[in-house]
Amino acid sequence: MDSLHTYSSELNKQYGIKNIPIIENIWGHRFRTDQTPSILLFELMCVIESQLQAKNVGLINSIFNPENDKLYFKHRQFFKLRILIYQNEILETLINSKLTDEEKWERQFDHLKALEGDLFQFKDDDIEHIRNNFSTFESFYNAVNILSSLTFDPLSKKRWTSKFIYPISSEYIWCDFDNKRQSEDRRFFCRGGEIVYLMLCRADHRVREELEEKFESWLSPQNNSFAKLVNLLVRPEVRKDLKLREEVRKDLGYLPYHQLPIFSELAQDLSNILSLELERLDKVKVMIDIIGYHVGNYILSIGESYHNTSNPTELKRPNYLVEILSKVTNSIRKTSIQSISTQRNKLKRSLATRVGDIVSLYEDVIEAETELEDNSDKERKISKQIENAESYLATHISNYPNVCFREIGFLSKKNTRSYRYVLTEDFLHSLVLTILGNEKRMEYSNFKNELKERYSIFVDVTPDNYQEVIQRDLNRNSKNLASLLYQMGMLRHLSDACSYVINPYKEDSV
Repeated sequence: MDSLHTYSSELNKQYGIKNIPIIENIWGHRFRTDQTPSILLFELMCVIESQLQAKNVGLINSIFNPENDKLYFKHRQFFKLRILIYQNEILETLINSKLTDEEKWERQFDHLKALEGDLFQFKDDDIEHIRNNFSTFESFYNAVNILSSLTFDPLSKKRWTSKFIYPISSEYIWCDFDNKRQSEDRRFFCRGGEIVYLMLCRADHRVREELEEKFESWLSPQNNSFAKLVNLLVRPEVRKDLKLREEVRKDLGYLPYHQLPIFSELAQDLSNILSLELERLDKVKVMIDIIGYHVGNYILSIGESYHNTSNPTELKRPNYLVEILSKVTNSIRKTSIQSISTQRNKLKRSLATRVGDIVSLYEDVIEAETELEDNSDKERKISKQIENAESYLATHISNYPNVCFREIGFLSKKNTRSYRYVLTEDFLHSLVLTILGNEKRMEYSNFKNELKERYSIFVDVTPDNYQEVIQRDLNRNSKNLASLLYQMGMLRHLSDACSYVINPYKEDSV
């Protein structure tokens, strides 16, 4: 494979970055701890939906073309639907009141018409659309309530324009928005989802073609009850109003690496998940977990690759010694805790080994800014830029694998003061489905080998450089994994003394 070594001196102009983009040239622009794996998926789906529209009108020839680097359409907004779900406090009051249906309708529509802002106010056509589609106020209330139940993190105190429904069809894909400034926002859509998109664009050609076909199917008009509810509640959003003029088309995020094996592995996993014979909501949950794993793994892999050299020739991967949750401390737990500290230190050393080469790209800019000053001023400016990069690393990059792994159930502090790698029921469920796909079963030892080979997850053996782990603890860990799978209905012990990990969604698995 090509050398990992790559830099860009155009990032300041391209993204309006104020400081020397040291972090961006190592991990990309950008990851922030505000963006959880769920939000990564929501932003990714926005990008894919927008690129599908661009393909449909001939602006690009493929959703996942490696050359794709711009957005041609604004992300979908669906403000009217979001208002009905999240800005409609009067609805509960009305449904529980003793008013007649006509009085309830009148007060509901008065509330919707009184909303401020041209983007948010309901017009006569919007009101007529609702009234024509619901014979009773209760049926309207039930429709809104059903969609509300699909909300991700429903108890969140986020503003209503930063709340999302799980993207089970294109009607539920919309952008993060600043309702006060009336513009798309980067608070939660920080560009991490755009980097995931670019990873998929840089996967192997074969898997990109598979992925394109499956996402097109996912985003095609649906005839299920959830899609019908949206069409009953609000009028379709007009796509031509969301097409960006050429001069204001937006650059996607920046990913420094043109081709890495982990990009193809992420794409293949998503393709496998989209092929599962599951309900869409179940697939979304698995996709979130797998994206969370791969993004955290990407950040740590760059740390593994660069901590000793600024120009490695191939990608190195972190190892994850995992504990199947236990009340009793053991050598696996202690070693796993220590490995997380070691990996964070490698991220710091990666910055230290690469910073000189990256800063040298910007020497001309620094010299121009310090033309009338002495050399000590230049050195102070460079030192300040490095401090900014170290601060961003400490705040966001070093913590981001933890953000990803905590949400998906791959990291825990349970029964300890420090984080260690674990396999919880939720994440294990997603791994089983991704590895097995639509296969009925897999021999237990082969499953553990797949965890090790595909995800660097070690359960009953240790990586080569882990010397402190006791074999007895590894044997118990393997038994605990088997017990957890059995409790989940995903393991069967057969009469020939073989144990099989099974796909519980296949009726004839046993």
